[in-house]
This record gives sequence, structure tokens and C-alpha cells, in this order.
Amino acid sequence: MTTWDVIIVGAGQAGSAAAWDLARSGLQVLVLHRPGRRAKPCAGGLTMKTLQRYRFDIGPVIRERIDTLHVGGSRPGRVALSAPSLFCVMTERGELDAYCLEQAREQGAQVAAVTGLKAVTQNHHGVTVTDSQGRRYAGRYLLAADGANSSVARLLGLPRHAGAMAIEGLVPRQALSDWPGMTLDFDALPGGYGWLFPKGDHVNVGLYIWQHRLGGADRPALDAYCRRTLGCTPDQVAGYPLGTWLPQGRLSQGRILFVGDAAGCTESLLGEGIYGAVLSGQWAAQALLGPAPAQHYQRAMQPWREELRQVNQLSRLFYPLRPVSTRILQGRLGSTLVEGFARGLTLGQCKRRWRGAGFSGWQDPVVPDSAVG
Repeated sequence: MTTWDVIIVGAGQAGSAAAWDLARSGLQVLVLHRPGRRAKPCAGGLTMKTLQRYRFDIGPVIRERIDTLHVGGSRPGRVALSAPSLFCVMTERGELDAYCLEQAREQGAQVAAVTGLKAVTQNHHGVTVTDSQGRRYAGRYLLAADGANSSVARLLGLPRHAGAMAIEGLVPRQALSDWPGMTLDFDALPGGYGWLFPKGDHVNVGLYIWQHRLGGADRPALDAYCRRTLGCTPDQVAGYPLGTWLPQGRLSQGRILFVGDAAGCTESLLGEGIYGAVLSGQWAAQALLGPAPAQHYQRAMQPWREELRQVNQLSRLFYPLRPVSTRILQGRLGSTLVEGFARGLTLGQCKRRWRGAGFSGWQDPVVPDSAVG
């Protein structure tokens, strides 16, 4: 049986980002993924800070380019916030994941299809994964990039965390008389918002709630929101949890590192997860290229952990204070956000700028290509 340098469970944004860096550096990498499975539901919006982290051009899978955000609330209705330049691009998550995985393949990563996992065991020398058909895969290390409902974490007996929740569907362009801009509606449900993300041949419509326990992000609510905003009901509806527990979550267990939603790297205010996925995948890869990977990864992720802790505090203030907080977002705060996103800033950096604190705090330490071979 081949012993891989690193086995990655999950071929989403975190897994593919790690696989690209590791394979580029000459390691033997195996990515395990589920074939024929519908791509993870995802609003698919990428801000500039995320685009800047990719090692390759994702232009082939960009569907729309956004420089204006429409923010809705109880009063005075929707407000258009324009950035001085592009601040977000729209992708379809299945296309994006397939494209990024192919880039990792081109660097030398190997990919194997599995229908599920049966066991994960480890010792001082490595990790062994057994799939649902009894096939075994051995590696020196394992990256768990398998989402908020991580099978790896479950098989290790680790406690589950409660994060955020979203539900989404699609409306084909031909069903619409008007084409919406990128929209966040903060009067759609308590403790969250509704979104409309235009993507060329369809609109992605969804509901986000920042704490799963609050409820309300369900099919009847989504249908009602879609009828109110687009005059129809959506197709291909799916709900999914989001990992927002990095501030109190676990990043490693022995020779296993957790990345993306499996590590809780999504920010809680808006539910943006792709940036945290790519960031954590790249930092985990860097850690695995040196000594003491778990300790290295913990240190590297500490600034982002602190950033998300502060965003969690902001979420606890923002959602209970609506509609006042929404009106603030429709004003200078919102303008600061879209301008900051256009400059590649994080949500926390934008908040500090709005409060007049400059750009201190978390700075995204983008790892240059030269660091990965």
C-alpha cells in the first residue's frame, strides 16, 4: 500500500488550495472526494481578498463582476453602495471547485473517489483512512477538509459545534422580468439576511442565519422571500451548516489538521467562508512543509482566529440591534465595507477603518508562490 505524504479528505476550496501548494512543493498528495455528489451549496461570491490568495487565474469560472451592493432593510428600502472598483465576483460553486481541483491535479496531486469513510486511525508514524468499501489509504499526515459536518471529526469522536445555517436555491434567468444586482436584505428573517446573487444564466437566492439555533432559515421562508423579491419560487433548494467556531474550535488532532468549515473558518456576520477555506488550506500546507506542523499551523492561524472572535462579537451586536444597525450599514459603514473589499481588506479591517483606527490588526499574510516551490 502506497504511503502518501499527505492525504486530503475533501476536494472543496480548502482541500484544493492545500493540494495545490503541497503538490507544487513536490510532496505526494492524495485527495479523497465523493464523485457524482451535488456540489456544496454556496452563494459563490468572492471578494478581492479571496481572489488575491489564489495561485492561479480563476477567470474561466467567473460569471459576473460586481462593483455595487444593494442593501435592504425595513426602511428606507434598498440602498445601492458603489465601490470605486470591482469588489466581488460571482462563481458557481460546482464549477469553481472542479476548476480548482483540476489546477491541483496539474501540479501533481492525485485524486481518488470514495463514497464515504468508515474509519480514521493514527499513530506516531502516520494516519490510515478506510473508506466505506474497505479500501485503506495511508499517509504521513491527513488534512480534514470535509466541511462543517466533518466525517473525520465524527470518526475521531470529537465534539460537534453549532455554527451558522444557510439555505439556497436557483431561479433561471428566463423566469425573471428584471435582473437583480447583488443584494443583501436584512429584513428577510431575524438573526440573518436574504441574498440575491446574479450569475449569468440564473440568480442564486438564499437565506443566512448567523446562529443555527435561532431557526427560520427553512424552505417555507426561502419560498416566501423568493416570491417577494423575484416573483417566483426557486429550484434545486438545499440547506447546509456553516462552520463559524474557529475562535473556540480545534485545529488539529495528532497528525490530522482541520481546514475550512471543518475547522470553523467561516466568519459569522455575513457567512463568508471561501476566504477562510483558502487561507486555512494554504497555511496548513505551509505547516506541513516544515517541522512540528500542528504547532506551526496553530501559530499561523492565531491572527485569523482572533479576527473571527471579534467578528463574532460584532454579530452579537449587529443582529439584535436591527433595524438601527441595518440603517448604519446602509450608510457610511456599508460604503466603507465595499470600498475596503475592493482594496482586498477583511471585514475586521473594514470595521477598524470605519471606526477611525486605521489598518492595524490582522493583515492577510499572502504566501508568495516562491514559498511553495
